[in-house]
Amino acid sequence: MRVIAFKLEEELLQELDLYALNSRSTRSEIIREAIKLYLSIKKSSTLIEENYQNKEIRVQEL
Repeated sequence: MRVIAFKLEEELLQELDLYALNSRSTRSEIIREAIKLYLSIKKSSTLIEENYQNKEIRVQEL
């Protein structure tokens, strides 16, 4: 695994730390899961949008 760095607002970092403490997880575990979930949602929404556009094109062809 590679190490990365990024900037985060203080309030969000405090929220992250509190969540990590309560869930007995590390910051890294939570951030990795959040990124995976975000990318999965974005991929799904892209597929839905492409599917919608394809149906729209087919309707216009009729």
